[in-house]
Amino acid sequence: MKNNIRIEGRDVGAGEPCFIIGEIGSNHCHDKNIVKELIDAAATAKLDAVKFQIYDPKEAFSANEQTSDVGLEHLYGRRPWWEVARDHILMPRDWFGEMFEYAREKGLIPFSTIHRKEDLEFLMPFDPPVIKIASIDLHFHHLINDLLTFEMPFLVSTGMAYLSEIDETVRLFEMAERRDLVLMHCVSCYPPKPEEMNIRNITALQNAFDVPIGYSDHSDKNFSAFAAVTLGAVVIEKHITLDRMAFGPDHPFALEPDGMVDLSTGIREIEASLGRRARRVNGDENKARLMIRRSLVTRVPLKKGEAISLEKIKFARPGTGITTNEFKYVSGRTVNRDIPSETVLQFEMLNN
Repeated sequence: MKNNIRIEGRDVGAGEPCFIIGEIGSNHCHDKNIVKELIDAAATAKLDAVKFQIYDPKEAFSANEQTSDVGLEHLYGRRPWWEVARDHILMPRDWFGEMFEYAREKGLIPFSTIHRKEDLEFLMPFDPPVIKIASIDLHFHHLINDLLTFEMPFLVSTGMAYLSEIDETVRLFEMAERRDLVLMHCVSCYPPKPEEMNIRNITALQNAFDVPIGYSDHSDKNFSAFAAVTLGAVVIEKHITLDRMAFGPDHPFALEPDGMVDLSTGIREIEASLGRRARRVNGDENKARLMIRRSLVTRVPLKKGEAISLEKIKFARPGTGITTNEFKYVSGRTVNRDIPSETVLQFEMLNN
């Protein structure tokens, strides 16, 4: 059994309900009320957690990187990208304590993607329960080694990474004697085309690594997330928004409130329907057997002492009598009473 992790009192991994994350990310629109409305919507949809972004834009980007370099000049004009990140993408730091507290009041688990040790240190007063490593930092070993000094579990996205790079990162955890890791299959396209999603990579990662596997899904629908759950994904992460038409880069592929409800409802129904590997017939199916399966039914009236033959019976519903495959035990035997036509035969109606 691959090691499960524990996030703020919740067991996450094999045999546990899928852990569903709504990423607020940049979709706060620099409006506190919108952040709280997103948290409310996530709680109403019965998601498990909400996630925020935090980083220092001057440290994360070259000052020379422009909006045109990231394909967003059409939204923000030509400007240094770090300025756009500061002014539009990042949630103000002085909101984090309030939003972590508000999320917990609503029954959600709040946490953040971490890009620097200093950012995690900033969040520590708010008791973050898990560290998320984004795909861009999967191979940033310096960062991961810094963060491994903190005693909390990790979710690590694998977008853009070769299997060898994922293996190198997993080895960092092994060398640190840490087992509290979930790898997240991810495709770093926004949104990816269906043929780019490679959901079967979840199975490949399960076979390659002795850790639980989740899925960070950037698609604009829920189909791939549902497929991931059927393949055993233990965590699902999706961007969320109040309005896909809102201004910003991540709104168009994020889930609106109805989509959040569809996601969580669908996942829970899939989990219930997956059931167990052991073959079993449940109580309702046993009732159906009696109604739907066939029995031996008299085609014509039979007189006491008359022998049963194939032309005198038919194989018909309900399944409450002698079964079709038991005809070989009945053929040629005589009946011990007069039996009308259309009677479901029982063994007690036959002479020995």
